[in-house]
Amino acid sequence: MSGAVAKAGGVAPNILANDPRFGHLAQLTTRLGDADLSTLLVYLVDQVDAGWLPALAEQFHVAGDEGWRLSQGARQQRELIKQSIHLHRSKGTRWSLQQVLATLALSGQISEWFEYAGKPYHFKIHIDLAARGIAAATLTALEAMINEYKNARSVLELLALVLSNRSAVPVLALATQGGELATVYPFQLESLQQRASLNAALALDSVEAATVYPFQTTALRQQAPVTLGLAYASVETVTLYPAA
Repeated sequence: MSGAVAKAGGVAPNILANDPRFGHLAQLTTRLGDADLSTLLVYLVDQVDAGWLPALAEQFHVAGDEGWRLSQGARQQRELIKQSIHLHRSKGTRWSLQQVLATLALSGQISEWFEYAGKPYHFKIHIDLAARGIAAATLTALEAMINEYKNARSVLELLALVLSNRSAVPVLALATQGGELATVYPFQLESLQQRASLNAALALDSVEAATVYPFQTTALRQQAPVTLGLAYASVETVTLYPAA
């Protein structure tokens, strides 16, 4: 037992390799070093093969109505298994119900009776299913999951589901351009009258100097404004003939 010897193409313990009764067993032990042990690490949930997930869901008690039926794809199933311990520790609380909805990518809002003046120990849930839609089986599974995680005295008063259909809407545009071509022939105009007022204004400023004898004075000044108004009215007649 002080080492190992080569036997049958591999390495086997001396106690087996040197005993002819266990020669075949020694050969089998050499194969253990080539075995892929990663498949046995089933509790590394993010790395385990997807085929083991249903068994892990049963072991961690999240199969069936406790979320497994509503899971979509391996990613949500792995997340549900990882959250299972926390969900069961807080089962019967608002947090656990909110957490399992979030784990399954369900956008839900929980309202308890004292938040909307309802009946004691009643509650409502509004869930947005715009991203996934819902079928009759899904609705049944959703109600069953809620009953699994709520506490025993609480009563689900309302389960409101918000559904919407999002699709690409075609954008239509229309442009039109129109014009009108009109031909105007010369209009036979007999006369053209034009009326315009003419206003003229004139101002006169004069200074009159008078000398009175025998009284000796330098000057006598008188200022009087003179206003003159003038108005002029005219009529102009224009005759237009068609161009040749």
